[in-house]
Amino acid sequence: MRTLKRSILLLSIALSALACRIPSRSVVTEEPGAIYTEAAATVQAMITELAGQTAVALMTKMAQPIVATPTPIFPTPEIATFTPLPSPTPIPPIATSPAPPPPPTAVPPSAPCDLAQFIGDMTIADGTILPAESSFTKIWRVKNIGTCAWTKNYTLRFVDGTDMGVKKVYPFDGRVSPGEVVDIAVELTAPSKAGDYRSFFMLANENEKLFGVGAGGKAALSVKITVLKPIADYRFDLATAMCLASWKSNAGDLPCPGNSKSANGSVIFLGKPKFEGNRQENEPTLWTRPPKSKGSWIQGVYPAFKVKNGDHFIAEIGCLDQSPNCKVTFTLQYQVPGNKAQTLGEWNETFDGQTTLIDVDLSFLADKQVKFILTVTNNAKDGNPNAFWFVPSVRSGGILPTKTPTPTPTASSVPTATPTAALSPTPTATETGIPTVIPLPTATP
Repeated sequence: MRTLKRSILLLSIALSALACRIPSRSVVTEEPGAIYTEAAATVQAMITELAGQTAVALMTKMAQPIVATPTPIFPTPEIATFTPLPSPTPIPPIATSPAPPPPPTAVPPSAPCDLAQFIGDMTIADGTILPAESSFTKIWRVKNIGTCAWTKNYTLRFVDGTDMGVKKVYPFDGRVSPGEVVDIAVELTAPSKAGDYRSFFMLANENEKLFGVGAGGKAALSVKITVLKPIADYRFDLATAMCLASWKSNAGDLPCPGNSKSANGSVIFLGKPKFEGNRQENEPTLWTRPPKSKGSWIQGVYPAFKVKNGDHFIAEIGCLDQSPNCKVTFTLQYQVPGNKAQTLGEWNETFDGQTTLIDVDLSFLADKQVKFILTVTNNAKDGNPNAFWFVPSVRSGGILPTKTPTPTPTASSVPTATPTAALSPTPTATETGIPTVIPLPTATP
Protein backbone atom coordinates (compact mmCIF):
# COMPACT_ATOMS: atom_id res chain seq x y z
CA MET A 1 0.00 0.00 0.00
CA ARG A 2 2.83 2.41 0.83
CA THR A 3 4.52 1.58 -2.49
CA LEU A 4 1.34 2.37 -4.43
CA LYS A 5 1.01 5.71 -2.78
CA ARG A 6 4.64 6.62 -3.65
CA SER A 7 4.03 5.68 -7.29
CA ILE A 8 0.99 7.90 -7.52
CA LEU A 9 2.95 10.74 -5.94
CA LEU A 10 5.83 10.38 -8.45
CA LEU A 11 3.36 10.30 -11.30
CA SER A 12 1.84 13.54 -10.13
CA ILE A 13 5.28 15.21 -9.98
CA ALA A 14 6.16 13.99 -13.47
CA LEU A 15 2.99 15.44 -14.91
CA SER A 16 3.75 18.74 -13.28
CA ALA A 17 7.28 18.74 -14.72
CA LEU A 18 6.01 17.94 -18.18
CA ALA A 19 3.67 20.83 -18.05
CA CYS A 20 6.54 23.15 -17.24
CA ARG A 21 8.51 22.04 -20.39
CA ILE A 22 5.80 23.17 -22.85
CA PRO A 23 6.85 26.63 -24.24
CA SER A 24 4.33 29.25 -23.57
CA ARG A 25 4.85 30.91 -27.05
CA SER A 26 4.91 27.88 -29.32
CA VAL A 27 2.26 27.55 -32.07
CA VAL A 28 0.52 24.34 -32.29
CA THR A 29 0.68 23.19 -35.86
CA GLU A 30 -0.01 19.53 -35.33
CA GLU A 31 -3.29 17.85 -34.90
CA PRO A 32 -4.69 17.67 -31.41
CA GLY A 33 -4.67 13.89 -31.43
CA ALA A 34 -0.90 13.83 -32.09
CA ILE A 35 -0.21 16.09 -29.14
CA TYR A 36 -2.22 13.82 -26.91
CA THR A 37 -0.41 10.81 -28.25
CA GLU A 38 3.02 12.33 -27.54
CA ALA A 39 1.99 13.41 -24.06
CA ALA A 40 0.70 9.99 -23.30
CA ALA A 41 3.95 8.46 -24.52
CA THR A 42 5.97 10.84 -22.39
CA VAL A 43 3.86 10.11 -19.36
CA GLN A 44 4.14 6.43 -20.03
CA ALA A 45 7.90 6.68 -20.22
CA MET A 46 8.07 8.62 -16.97
CA ILE A 47 5.82 6.13 -15.29
CA THR A 48 7.99 3.34 -16.60
CA GLU A 49 11.13 5.13 -15.36
CA LEU A 50 9.60 5.84 -12.00
CA ALA A 51 8.30 2.35 -11.72
CA GLY A 52 11.70 1.01 -12.53
CA GLN A 53 13.36 3.25 -10.00
CA THR A 54 10.80 2.24 -7.44
CA ALA A 55 11.23 -1.40 -8.25
CA VAL A 56 15.05 -1.09 -8.06
CA ALA A 57 14.74 0.66 -4.74
CA LEU A 58 12.36 -1.95 -3.48
CA MET A 59 14.52 -4.79 -4.70
CA THR A 60 17.61 -3.18 -3.19
CA LYS A 61 15.85 -2.82 0.09
CA MET A 62 14.59 -6.36 -0.05
CA ALA A 63 18.08 -7.58 -0.81
CA GLN A 64 19.44 -6.05 2.39
CA PRO A 65 19.48 -8.45 5.40
CA ILE A 66 16.73 -7.87 7.83
CA VAL A 67 17.93 -7.27 11.36
CA ALA A 68 15.07 -7.27 13.79
CA THR A 69 14.86 -7.35 17.54
CA PRO A 70 12.84 -10.43 18.42
CA THR A 71 9.83 -10.00 20.60
CA PRO A 72 9.76 -12.69 23.27
CA ILE A 73 6.68 -14.85 23.51
CA PHE A 74 6.72 -14.63 27.32
CA PRO A 75 7.83 -11.21 28.43
CA THR A 76 10.35 -11.06 31.22
CA PRO A 77 8.38 -10.59 34.40
CA GLU A 78 8.97 -7.54 36.40
CA ILE A 79 10.22 -8.06 39.94
CA ALA A 80 8.13 -6.11 42.41
CA THR A 81 9.02 -5.22 45.93
CA PHE A 82 6.58 -6.82 48.41
CA THR A 83 5.53 -4.72 51.33
CA PRO A 84 3.57 -6.74 53.93
CA LEU A 85 0.15 -5.37 54.67
CA PRO A 86 -1.11 -5.01 58.24
CA SER A 87 -3.11 -7.98 59.49
CA PRO A 88 -6.64 -7.41 58.28
CA THR A 89 -9.62 -7.80 60.56
CA PRO A 90 -11.16 -11.21 59.84
CA ILE A 91 -14.33 -10.93 57.85
CA PRO A 92 -17.00 -13.25 59.21
CA PRO A 93 -18.28 -15.78 56.72
CA ILE A 94 -21.51 -14.96 55.08
CA ALA A 95 -24.13 -17.51 56.18
CA THR A 96 -26.19 -18.95 53.40
CA SER A 97 -29.13 -19.15 55.79
CA PRO A 98 -29.86 -17.29 59.03
CA ALA A 99 -28.39 -19.03 62.10
CA PRO A 100 -30.97 -20.31 64.62
CA PRO A 101 -31.30 -18.15 67.71
CA PRO A 102 -29.50 -19.47 70.84
CA PRO A 103 -31.72 -21.38 73.29
CA PRO A 104 -33.08 -19.20 76.05
CA THR A 105 -31.19 -19.37 79.32
CA ALA A 106 -33.14 -21.41 81.84
CA VAL A 107 -34.21 -19.23 84.71
CA PRO A 108 -34.88 -21.23 87.88
CA PRO A 109 -38.33 -20.58 89.22
CA SER A 110 -38.38 -18.47 92.30
CA ALA A 111 -39.13 -20.33 95.53
CA PRO A 112 -42.58 -19.73 96.99
CA CYS A 113 -43.02 -18.00 100.29
CA ASP A 114 -44.28 -21.09 102.14
CA LEU A 115 -42.91 -24.55 101.31
CA ALA A 116 -41.63 -27.48 103.40
CA GLN A 117 -39.42 -30.48 102.66
CA PHE A 118 -40.03 -33.80 104.43
CA ILE A 119 -36.76 -35.17 105.87
CA GLY A 120 -38.02 -38.22 107.77
CA ASP A 121 -40.11 -39.74 110.55
CA MET A 122 -38.28 -39.46 113.84
CA THR A 123 -40.88 -41.59 115.65
CA ILE A 124 -43.79 -43.84 114.65
CA ALA A 125 -42.85 -44.61 111.06
CA ASP A 126 -45.65 -45.52 108.65
CA GLY A 127 -46.86 -49.04 109.41
CA THR A 128 -46.01 -48.93 113.11
CA ILE A 129 -47.97 -51.39 115.28
CA LEU A 130 -49.50 -49.88 118.40
CA PRO A 131 -51.83 -51.13 121.10
CA ALA A 132 -55.36 -49.81 121.18
CA GLU A 133 -55.89 -46.57 123.07
CA SER A 134 -52.15 -46.12 123.56
CA SER A 135 -50.73 -42.61 123.67
CA PHE A 136 -47.78 -41.83 121.43
CA THR A 137 -45.73 -38.91 120.15
CA LYS A 138 -45.44 -38.47 116.40
CA ILE A 139 -42.41 -36.46 115.26
CA TRP A 140 -41.73 -35.33 111.68
CA ARG A 141 -38.45 -33.75 110.67
CA VAL A 142 -38.98 -31.04 108.04
CA LYS A 143 -37.00 -28.24 106.41
CA ASN A 144 -38.21 -24.74 105.55
CA ILE A 145 -37.35 -24.42 101.84
CA GLY A 146 -39.56 -21.38 101.24
CA THR A 147 -38.55 -17.74 101.41
CA CYS A 148 -40.66 -16.81 104.44
CA ALA A 149 -39.93 -17.57 108.08
CA TRP A 150 -42.39 -19.68 110.06
CA THR A 151 -43.37 -17.68 113.09
CA LYS A 152 -45.58 -18.34 116.10
CA ASN A 153 -48.51 -17.36 113.91
CA TYR A 154 -47.96 -20.56 111.87
CA THR A 155 -49.69 -23.82 112.86
CA LEU A 156 -49.90 -27.54 112.13
CA ARG A 157 -53.46 -28.60 111.29
CA PHE A 158 -55.28 -31.92 111.07
CA VAL A 159 -56.87 -32.02 107.60
CA ASP A 160 -58.05 -35.58 106.87
CA GLY A 161 -58.26 -39.19 108.05
CA THR A 162 -58.79 -40.47 111.58
CA ASP A 163 -58.66 -37.82 114.25
CA MET A 164 -56.23 -39.26 116.82
CA GLY A 165 -55.45 -36.05 118.62
CA VAL A 166 -57.01 -34.01 121.39
CA LYS A 167 -57.01 -30.94 119.16
CA LYS A 168 -56.93 -30.13 115.46
CA VAL A 169 -54.65 -27.09 115.50
CA TYR A 170 -51.10 -27.11 116.92
CA PRO A 171 -49.47 -23.64 117.10
CA PHE A 172 -45.73 -23.26 116.54
CA ASP A 173 -43.74 -22.43 119.65
CA GLY A 174 -40.81 -20.74 117.88
CA ARG A 175 -39.40 -19.30 114.67
CA VAL A 176 -38.10 -21.38 111.75
CA SER A 177 -36.08 -19.34 109.24
CA PRO A 178 -35.69 -20.33 105.57
CA GLY A 179 -33.19 -23.18 105.27
CA GLU A 180 -33.61 -24.38 108.86
CA VAL A 181 -34.57 -27.94 109.85
CA VAL A 182 -37.03 -28.52 112.68
CA ASP A 183 -38.81 -31.43 114.40
CA ILE A 184 -42.58 -31.06 114.60
CA ALA A 185 -44.11 -33.18 117.36
CA VAL A 186 -47.74 -33.88 118.28
CA GLU A 187 -49.25 -36.03 121.02
CA LEU A 188 -51.78 -38.54 119.65
CA THR A 189 -53.82 -41.52 120.87
CA ALA A 190 -54.40 -44.74 118.94
CA PRO A 191 -58.05 -45.72 118.30
CA SER A 192 -59.72 -48.28 120.56
CA LYS A 193 -60.48 -50.80 117.82
CA ALA A 194 -57.99 -52.97 115.94
CA GLY A 195 -57.29 -51.98 112.32
CA ASP A 196 -55.27 -49.73 110.04
CA TYR A 197 -55.59 -45.97 110.55
CA ARG A 198 -54.41 -42.88 108.65
CA SER A 199 -54.23 -39.23 109.67
CA PHE A 200 -52.98 -36.31 107.60
CA PHE A 201 -51.64 -32.91 108.67
CA MET A 202 -50.58 -29.76 106.84
CA LEU A 203 -48.92 -26.50 107.80
CA ALA A 204 -50.78 -23.19 107.71
CA ASN A 205 -49.39 -19.66 107.53
CA GLU A 206 -50.59 -16.59 109.43
CA ASN A 207 -53.37 -16.14 106.85
CA GLU A 208 -54.50 -19.75 107.46
CA LYS A 209 -53.41 -20.78 103.96
CA LEU A 210 -52.43 -24.45 103.95
CA PHE A 211 -49.15 -25.73 102.54
CA GLY A 212 -47.15 -28.91 102.87
CA VAL A 213 -44.30 -30.89 101.33
CA GLY A 214 -43.52 -32.35 97.91
CA ALA A 215 -44.10 -30.75 94.50
CA GLY A 216 -45.82 -27.43 94.98
CA GLY A 217 -46.24 -28.12 98.70
CA LYS A 218 -49.40 -30.12 98.08
CA ALA A 219 -48.53 -33.31 100.01
CA ALA A 220 -49.50 -33.72 103.65
CA LEU A 221 -47.53 -35.07 106.60
CA SER A 222 -48.95 -38.47 107.52
CA VAL A 223 -49.50 -40.81 110.44
CA LYS A 224 -50.12 -44.44 109.39
CA ILE A 225 -50.47 -47.03 112.15
CA THR A 226 -51.84 -50.52 112.71
CA VAL A 227 -53.72 -50.96 115.97
CA LEU A 228 -53.75 -54.33 117.71
CA LYS A 229 -56.16 -55.08 120.49
CA PRO A 230 -54.17 -56.15 123.55
CA ILE A 231 -55.11 -59.44 125.13
CA ALA A 232 -57.71 -58.72 127.77
CA ASP A 233 -55.83 -60.60 130.50
CA TYR A 234 -52.66 -58.54 129.98
CA ARG A 235 -52.29 -55.38 132.00
CA PHE A 236 -49.41 -54.30 129.79
CA ASP A 237 -48.69 -55.98 126.44
CA LEU A 238 -45.04 -55.24 125.60
CA ALA A 239 -45.24 -56.92 122.18
CA THR A 240 -48.15 -54.82 120.95
CA ALA A 241 -46.58 -51.71 122.50
CA MET A 242 -43.23 -52.45 120.80
CA CYS A 243 -42.93 -49.07 119.05
CA LEU A 244 -43.82 -47.13 122.17
CA ALA A 245 -40.38 -48.16 123.41
CA SER A 246 -37.11 -46.49 122.42
CA TRP A 247 -34.85 -49.00 120.66
CA LYS A 248 -31.12 -48.91 120.08
CA SER A 249 -28.12 -51.21 119.64
CA ASN A 250 -24.40 -50.80 120.16
CA ALA A 251 -24.44 -49.45 116.56
CA GLY A 252 -26.85 -46.61 117.40
CA ASP A 253 -30.55 -45.75 117.53
CA LEU A 254 -32.92 -48.09 115.70
CA PRO A 255 -36.21 -47.41 113.89
CA CYS A 256 -39.40 -49.16 114.91
CA PRO A 257 -40.44 -51.31 113.21
CA GLY A 258 -36.96 -52.23 112.03
CA ASN A 259 -35.37 -53.69 108.92
CA SER A 260 -34.57 -57.39 109.23
CA LYS A 261 -31.55 -56.99 106.91
CA SER A 262 -29.95 -54.06 108.73
CA ALA A 263 -26.42 -54.71 109.96
CA ASN A 264 -27.20 -52.49 112.98
CA GLY A 265 -29.82 -54.90 114.31
CA SER A 266 -33.60 -54.61 114.41
CA VAL A 267 -36.81 -55.15 116.36
CA ILE A 268 -39.80 -56.56 114.47
CA PHE A 269 -43.32 -57.61 115.47
CA LEU A 270 -44.28 -61.17 114.55
CA GLY A 271 -47.88 -62.36 114.59
CA LYS A 272 -47.16 -65.95 113.54
CA PRO A 273 -43.64 -66.80 114.74
CA LYS A 274 -41.88 -70.12 114.27
CA PHE A 275 -39.55 -71.12 117.09
CA GLU A 276 -36.64 -73.51 117.32
CA GLY A 277 -37.79 -77.11 117.34
CA ASN A 278 -40.09 -76.33 114.36
CA ARG A 279 -42.77 -74.93 116.67
CA GLN A 280 -45.42 -72.68 115.09
CA GLU A 281 -47.27 -70.03 117.15
CA ASN A 282 -49.87 -67.35 116.40
CA GLU A 283 -49.59 -64.78 119.21
CA PRO A 284 -47.71 -61.46 119.49
CA THR A 285 -43.93 -61.89 119.59
CA LEU A 286 -40.93 -59.56 119.59
CA TRP A 287 -38.08 -60.54 117.27
CA THR A 288 -35.06 -58.76 118.78
CA ARG A 289 -31.92 -59.15 116.65
CA PRO A 290 -28.61 -57.61 117.81
CA PRO A 291 -25.75 -57.10 115.33
CA LYS A 292 -23.83 -60.27 114.42
CA SER A 293 -20.51 -59.40 116.05
CA LYS A 294 -19.81 -61.03 119.41
CA GLY A 295 -20.72 -58.83 122.37
CA SER A 296 -23.20 -56.71 120.35
CA TRP A 297 -26.56 -55.91 121.95
CA ILE A 298 -30.03 -54.53 121.28
CA GLN A 299 -32.18 -52.80 123.90
CA GLY A 300 -35.69 -51.39 124.25
CA VAL A 301 -36.78 -48.95 126.98
CA TYR A 302 -40.55 -48.83 127.50
CA PRO A 303 -42.55 -45.86 128.82
CA ALA A 304 -43.42 -45.83 132.51
CA PHE A 305 -46.14 -48.19 133.67
CA LYS A 306 -47.77 -48.22 137.11
CA VAL A 307 -47.33 -51.61 138.74
CA LYS A 308 -50.01 -53.07 141.01
CA ASN A 309 -49.68 -55.57 143.80
CA GLY A 310 -49.75 -59.10 142.43
CA ASP A 311 -48.47 -58.16 138.97
CA HIS A 312 -46.05 -60.54 137.25
CA PHE A 313 -43.79 -60.11 134.26
CA ILE A 314 -44.32 -63.16 132.05
CA ALA A 315 -42.70 -64.19 128.76
CA GLU A 316 -41.21 -67.13 126.87
CA ILE A 317 -37.75 -66.65 125.36
CA GLY A 318 -35.51 -68.51 122.93
CA CYS A 319 -34.23 -68.55 119.31
CA LEU A 320 -36.26 -68.47 116.13
CA ASP A 321 -36.33 -71.41 113.79
CA GLN A 322 -33.44 -71.82 111.30
CA SER A 323 -31.03 -69.85 113.47
CA PRO A 324 -27.98 -72.10 113.88
CA ASN A 325 -25.24 -70.81 116.19
CA CYS A 326 -27.79 -68.62 117.98
CA LYS A 327 -26.23 -67.99 121.40
CA VAL A 328 -27.68 -65.06 123.30
CA THR A 329 -28.32 -63.65 126.77
CA PHE A 330 -31.72 -62.16 127.69
CA THR A 331 -31.73 -59.45 130.38
CA LEU A 332 -34.80 -57.99 132.06
CA GLN A 333 -34.37 -54.70 133.92
CA TYR A 334 -36.58 -52.04 135.42
CA GLN A 335 -36.01 -48.37 136.23
CA VAL A 336 -37.87 -46.15 138.61
CA PRO A 337 -37.58 -42.50 137.45
CA GLY A 338 -34.64 -40.81 139.13
CA ASN A 339 -32.86 -44.08 139.92
CA LYS A 340 -30.42 -46.35 138.09
CA ALA A 341 -31.60 -49.39 136.18
CA GLN A 342 -31.93 -52.58 138.27
CA THR A 343 -31.64 -56.13 136.93
CA LEU A 344 -34.54 -58.54 137.50
CA GLY A 345 -32.90 -61.50 135.82
CA GLU A 346 -30.73 -62.95 133.05
CA TRP A 347 -31.25 -66.06 130.92
CA ASN A 348 -28.86 -67.72 128.44
CA GLU A 349 -30.32 -69.36 125.35
CA THR A 350 -28.87 -71.42 122.49
CA PHE A 351 -30.36 -73.02 119.38
CA ASP A 352 -31.02 -76.39 121.00
CA GLY A 353 -34.73 -76.90 120.39
CA GLN A 354 -35.62 -75.73 123.91
CA THR A 355 -37.15 -72.46 125.17
CA THR A 356 -37.49 -70.92 128.62
CA LEU A 357 -40.66 -69.66 130.36
CA ILE A 358 -40.07 -66.88 132.88
CA ASP A 359 -42.32 -65.49 135.57
CA VAL A 360 -41.12 -62.58 137.76
CA ASP A 361 -43.23 -61.31 140.64
CA LEU A 362 -43.41 -57.48 140.56
CA SER A 363 -45.33 -56.97 143.81
CA PHE A 364 -42.37 -55.19 145.42
CA LEU A 365 -42.83 -52.42 142.82
CA ALA A 366 -46.52 -51.88 143.58
CA ASP A 367 -47.76 -48.30 143.10
CA LYS A 368 -44.53 -47.24 141.38
CA GLN A 369 -44.08 -45.92 137.86
CA VAL A 370 -41.67 -48.39 136.29
CA LYS A 371 -39.88 -48.47 132.95
CA PHE A 372 -39.17 -52.01 131.74
CA ILE A 373 -35.97 -52.59 129.78
CA LEU A 374 -35.48 -55.60 127.49
CA THR A 375 -31.94 -56.40 126.32
CA VAL A 376 -30.48 -59.20 124.17
CA THR A 377 -26.69 -59.71 123.89
CA ASN A 378 -25.02 -61.79 121.17
CA ASN A 379 -22.53 -64.33 122.58
CA ALA A 380 -21.46 -65.96 119.30
CA LYS A 381 -19.07 -64.82 116.61
CA ASP A 382 -20.83 -64.49 113.25
CA GLY A 383 -23.85 -66.36 114.60
CA ASN A 384 -27.55 -65.87 113.97
CA PRO A 385 -28.77 -63.99 117.07
CA ASN A 386 -32.47 -64.20 116.18
CA ALA A 387 -33.88 -63.94 119.69
CA PHE A 388 -37.58 -63.74 120.53
CA TRP A 389 -39.77 -62.61 123.43
CA PHE A 390 -43.05 -64.51 123.12
CA VAL A 391 -46.07 -62.57 124.54
CA PRO A 392 -43.96 -60.42 126.90
CA SER A 393 -46.46 -58.84 129.25
CA VAL A 394 -47.42 -57.73 132.75
CA ARG A 395 -50.36 -59.70 134.11
CA SER A 396 -52.27 -60.02 137.35
CA GLY A 397 -51.12 -63.25 138.93
CA GLY A 398 -48.51 -65.72 137.73
CA ILE A 399 -50.27 -67.16 134.69
CA LEU A 400 -47.67 -68.45 132.22
CA PRO A 401 -48.30 -68.79 128.48
CA THR A 402 -48.83 -72.30 127.16
CA LYS A 403 -48.26 -73.85 123.75
CA THR A 404 -52.03 -73.95 123.31
CA PRO A 405 -53.43 -71.11 125.44
CA THR A 406 -56.89 -71.59 126.92
CA PRO A 407 -59.26 -68.83 128.04
CA THR A 408 -58.93 -69.82 131.71
CA PRO A 409 -55.64 -71.66 132.25
CA THR A 410 -55.01 -73.16 135.67
CA ALA A 411 -51.81 -73.15 137.64
CA SER A 412 -51.62 -76.95 137.65
CA SER A 413 -51.73 -77.15 133.86
CA VAL A 414 -49.02 -74.55 133.27
CA PRO A 415 -45.33 -75.49 133.39
CA THR A 416 -43.15 -73.38 135.63
CA ALA A 417 -39.90 -71.70 134.69
CA THR A 418 -36.74 -71.58 136.69
CA PRO A 419 -34.79 -68.46 135.75
CA THR A 420 -31.01 -68.80 135.84
CA ALA A 421 -30.76 -65.54 137.76
CA ALA A 422 -31.88 -65.42 141.36
CA LEU A 423 -34.96 -63.30 141.93
CA SER A 424 -35.91 -61.61 145.16
CA PRO A 425 -38.66 -59.23 146.26
CA THR A 426 -36.09 -56.44 146.34
CA PRO A 427 -33.51 -57.17 143.64
CA THR A 428 -30.31 -55.18 143.63
CA ALA A 429 -28.37 -53.79 140.73
CA THR A 430 -25.82 -56.12 139.17
CA GLU A 431 -22.87 -55.41 136.93
CA THR A 432 -23.91 -57.21 133.78
CA GLY A 433 -22.35 -55.02 131.11
CA ILE A 434 -25.77 -53.72 130.08
CA PRO A 435 -25.59 -50.14 128.73
CA THR A 436 -26.83 -47.33 130.90
CA VAL A 437 -30.46 -46.45 130.29
CA ILE A 438 -31.15 -42.80 129.62
CA PRO A 439 -34.77 -41.66 130.08
CA LEU A 440 -36.38 -40.37 126.90
CA PRO A 441 -36.91 -36.61 126.72
CA THR A 442 -40.47 -35.40 126.61
CA ALA A 443 -41.36 -34.20 123.10
CA THR A 444 -42.88 -30.76 122.89
CA PRO A 445 -45.32 -30.12 120.04
